[in-house]
Amino acid sequence: ILLPSPSSTYPPEPMSQPRAGHAAMKPNQVGQVILYGIPIVSLVIDGQERLCLAQISNTLLKNFSYNEIHNRRVALGITCVQCTPVQLEILRRAGAMPISSRRCGMITKREAERLCKSFLGENRPPKLPDNFAFDVSHECAWGCRGSFIPARYNSSRAKCIKCSYCSMYFSPNKFIFHSHRTPDAKYTQPDAANFNSWRRHLKLTDKSPQDEL
Repeated sequence: ILLPSPSSTYPPEPMSQPRAGHAAMKPNQVGQVILYGIPIVSLVIDGQERLCLAQISNTLLKNFSYNEIHNRRVALGITCVQCTPVQLEILRRAGAMPISSRRCGMITKREAERLCKSFLGENRPPKLPDNFAFDVSHECAWGCRGSFIPARYNSSRAKCIKCSYCSMYFSPNKFIFHSHRTPDAKYTQPDAANFNSWRRHLKLTDKSPQDEL
């Protein structure tokens, strides 16, 4: 009797392989995830398996600077969960963090895959011209319009939006608090706007973008 070969029976392994039985892991239990062929320590926090960002940065992303990794994480909307002193000690004993470490951010496996893929993936986004910009607006207070310049953006504090009325530059988290009262403007009570909610308030205004840059 001829049996099919394993390669034709089973699909290829996924990009990351969680430790067997991780679904039954208890809070603060240490696990391991293979990410791009590298074992990364994981820890269950609030019922969710999270990976040590510092260990990922020191292994898979060791060729990139702290600022590059931080800015990319912010741009992808990935939020770090800071571990408690007890959890930090667990990570130290597991070899994920050095003894001298004072804190550690943890991200989910899916977020770790997205972050690593943005640096290590084969399909890199095309480089935009330095003068490329697109129109944006917000409706907080009297509202405002501006031009978002991607070449100037490296963090939420970068002054990459040029106001269409006064030509001043603002960071995204400051632009949503900048407004001009025009004759046809209507005042809108800000909906609990804060510096971290600019993605929710900033909108594209160019309804027919050009096909070619």
